[in-house]
Amino acid sequence: MTSTPQRPGGRSARVREAVLAATAAELSERGFAAMTIEDIAARSGVHKTTIYRRWSTLSQLVADAAVEISATTVPIPDTGSIESDLREMARSIVALVTSESGGALVAALFSDAVRTPEVARLKREFYSARYELADIVVRRAVERGEISEKVSAADLLAAVAAPIYYRLLVADLPVDRSVADRAAAGALAAAHAGALDQTE
Repeated sequence: MTSTPQRPGGRSARVREAVLAATAAELSERGFAAMTIEDIAARSGVHKTTIYRRWSTLSQLVADAAVEISATTVPIPDTGSIESDLREMARSIVALVTSESGGALVAALFSDAVRTPEVARLKREFYSARYELADIVVRRAVERGEISEKVSAADLLAAVAAPIYYRLLVADLPVDRSVADRAAAGALAAAHAGALDQTE
């Protein structure tokens, strides 16, 4: 079972959906540095003044699209077990980075971030939000007595994600479900060994 946020209905929701979908498409095709609100407006069919009323800057719009992509592709797992929660989380990360929109997001966060301060800030905010969501998984596991309350949610998420991103971005190797499962198992072993405990 996974938890996903509820979306409002009506015209406002349709406008939001169209704009965020267009943003993801523009991000995939052009990259952050070459994107413009005007291009997003043309692709979405939503007037640029409407977009500017909802998102005052391009970076805010891309940040919202990033959260939407991640929330859809990497929901908070709630399987009743930290082992299967971490496995589902790792598999969702693989699904994200191997999808067209998710791959474009990763490219923006890790490539354009080198050149664009706005994207660097976006990356920090995006992963900060993901760490907060991972904290929910850790709290549930602590309540079930599966892991120590000393375990750092941020470090646990990093331990799950790091092997996947290393293969993808550094080693240029494929990532798949078996990679995800090994990453999850390694992260859980590290947590049980006390290697991910919060420092005083």
